[in-house]
Amino acid sequence: MCDRSWGISGIIVGLKVMRRSVRWSLAGLLCCLIGCGPDPNAGKIPLRYMAWGNPEQMDLEQRLCDEFNAQNPDIHVSFLKVPSAEYGLKMMLMLASHSAPDVMRVDHYDFPRLVSKGYFHDLTDLAAKDPTFHRSDFFPQAIEECLYKDRLYGLNVLFGGDLIYYNKTMFQRAGLKDPAEMAKKGEWTWDKFRECAIKMTVKDENGRPTQFGFGAPSSSATFPMLACAIWGFGGDMLDKELRHAVFDQPGAVKAFQMIADFRWKDHCSPTQAQGENSLFTFESGKLGMVFDFMGLTPRYRKLIHKFEWDVCPVPSGPYGNTTLCKGNQLVMYSETKHPAEAWRFERFITSSSTEDELYVKLRRCFPTRKAMAYSTEYLKSTKPPFNNWAFVESVAHSRPLPINDRWSEWMQAFSSEIDNLIAGRERDAGTVLRRAKVKVDKILADEAGF
Repeated sequence: MCDRSWGISGIIVGLKVMRRSVRWSLAGLLCCLIGCGPDPNAGKIPLRYMAWGNPEQMDLEQRLCDEFNAQNPDIHVSFLKVPSAEYGLKMMLMLASHSAPDVMRVDHYDFPRLVSKGYFHDLTDLAAKDPTFHRSDFFPQAIEECLYKDRLYGLNVLFGGDLIYYNKTMFQRAGLKDPAEMAKKGEWTWDKFRECAIKMTVKDENGRPTQFGFGAPSSSATFPMLACAIWGFGGDMLDKELRHAVFDQPGAVKAFQMIADFRWKDHCSPTQAQGENSLFTFESGKLGMVFDFMGLTPRYRKLIHKFEWDVCPVPSGPYGNTTLCKGNQLVMYSETKHPAEAWRFERFITSSSTEDELYVKLRRCFPTRKAMAYSTEYLKSTKPPFNNWAFVESVAHSRPLPINDRWSEWMQAFSSEIDNLIAGRERDAGTVLRRAKVKVDKILADEAGF
C-alpha cells in the first residue's frame, strides 16, 4: 500500500519541476527569438563595489564603474547601490555573514570600530608595491584617517574640513564687512561672528523673525560641525588616550554656552520649532551663515540664484581656528579573492583624474592631493564659491574628531544631555556637560576594562 503523504508530496514536487521546466523552455525560446548571446563578462574577474548616496552621487559612481570596466577589460565591477538609511545595517549583515563586497565605502564614524574587528584588508603592502602611490602626495590628514595601528586600511574619499557658507548679499545689506576679508586680516573672531549674526537677524513689525544671522545646529547630531568652537576656546571632547571625557572643562563649557546663547539669549539663530518647516535655510536666503563641508557646493550652485554667497574660514578663538577634518574610507574586504584587482579599482576611484572630475570640476568635496588643492584650476572659479583658499585652510588647520570604536555609543549618551541645552530645556552648559561626562566616562571605562 502506497504512502499517501509521500504521493501528494511527489505530485507537488513534480508540478514544481514541470513549471520550472516550462519557464526554462520559454526562456530558451525567447533567447532564440531575440538572439541571446554569450555572457559578455564571462571570463572576467568579478568585483563587487558597494556605496550609498543621493541619486546624483549614485549616477556619478555608476559612471565611474563603467569607465573602469571599459579601461580594464579583464575585470568587471558590479555596483551595489544601497539607500543611506539602510547602508549601515546591510553592511554589518554582509560582513557578519562573510558575504561582503570586495570594495566598500565606509563612513569614518564607523571605520575605527569595524577595522578593529578585522573586517578590512591591510593595504600597506599593496601600496608599497605600487610605484604610483606616494603618501607624500596627500594631505597628512587624509592618510592618518585611514590608519589602524600604523597600517593602511583604506583610501580617503569625500574628504574635507568644515567652514562657513555665508550670504554676501545679507552681509552687504546689514553694512557689515566681508568675513573672508576680515579673516585675511586676522579680524574674524567669535566676537565678530556674534556681532554679525545679531545684526543680520531681522524681525517684522509684529516681532516675528524674517531672517536669522546664523543657523545653529538643531540637535546634537550635527554638533560635530562646531567642534571648532570647542577647540578655539582651548577645550576638547576626550583626552588624548580617548578614555575620559573632558568636555566639562572651562574651554568646552564656554563654547557650548556660546552656541546655546546664540539661540536663547541673542536670538540670532532659529529654534527647532522655527526650523521645522525648513523656512529658515541657507538656500532660502533667510540665514546669514551656516557651518558645513564642501559637499554642499553643488547643491547651492543649483539652488541659489537670488543672492550672492561664498565661503570663509571658521572664526578664531583665544586658541586659534582649528577645524575638524573628516572623510569616508574606501576599504577592501578582508576575504576578497582578488586583492590585486580590487586595489586597481580603488586606485582608479581615488586617482588624480577622478579627483579632478569630482573635486575640481564638480566641487563634490575636497582633493586629498596637495598639488591638486593648491593648483590654479582648483583655486580659481567662474562661479561661487570664489574663496576656494578657505577650503584649503580648513584642511591645513584641521584635526580629527576623537572617533574611537565606541564613538556611536558615547555620542548617544552625550547627545541625550546636550539636546537639553540645544533645545533650551536647560540653559547652563556647565551643569549639562558635567552630567554628560559621567555617562560618557562610564561607557569608556567599560571599553578599557577598568
